[in-house]
Amino acid sequence: MFNFTGKNVVYVGDFNGVGLQVCYAVVQKPIKNLVVCSRTENVEVLKKIQSLNSTVKVTFVQVNVADRTSVDHAVKEIVQAVGHVDVLVNGTSVLADKDVDTTVAVNLTGVINTTLGLLPFMDKTQSGQGGVVVNVASVYGLEPGPAFSVYTAAKHGVVGFARSMANDALYKKTGVAFVCICPGLTTAEVMVNKRDQNNWLKWVPHTDDLWNAVTQSKTQTPEECAVNVVNVMDQMKNGGIYICQQGNVKEVVPTVYCTI
Repeated sequence: MFNFTGKNVVYVGDFNGVGLQVCYAVVQKPIKNLVVCSRTENVEVLKKIQSLNSTVKVTFVQVNVADRTSVDHAVKEIVQAVGHVDVLVNGTSVLADKDVDTTVAVNLTGVINTTLGLLPFMDKTQSGQGGVVVNVASVYGLEPGPAFSVYTAAKHGVVGFARSMANDALYKKTGVAFVCICPGLTTAEVMVNKRDQNNWLKWVPHTDDLWNAVTQSKTQTPEECAVNVVNVMDQMKNGGIYICQQGNVKEVVPTVYCTI
């Protein structure tokens, strides 16, 4: 079990959905610092997070994960605030397939840049003490998603990145475990789908039935998913990949085709 006592936690993502609920849960652990990184500050939500545990210092750092310069600047601010990082939660996500560059930059490139930027301050052979990186991908990082293929491609990349970084030889040196969470459809995600649906249908024809299947599927609430995310964090199983769907969590063991 992962010991949260006195730990420095960094959350990168929006002030909504699964990521926000994870913040609400984590701040109630006996951690020392919670750094919330997002593109825009939400003062009211930050106050609510802080109110849940007055012994934890909650700090906001502005970052645009699609901009490498912004990520580099945010890393410097984070390190100045907490010194080292024990837990990194990459929760940034956007569903906007028509904008291919943004979809890939936010969902994949941003996760990679943020992780690699903070890794030296987690790596026990450098300036860190070991820890865990939690990448929030999607069930569409494991399965085809024909209704939003660009988003699906990016989330597959997140899963592949996490699996690669979880290499046992790397873990033994760095002490940094990598875990990947693949939520099924949540209520927040479906709302984004509906907002994007009309533009998407005009851009990619023949997808009406696919969209209908998505919007009519059973969903979970962000709160339900967040409970399972925190439980997975507690286990800290390096290389663990988990599907969180409809209030349940299941570990996935991918087929290995090459060991080189």
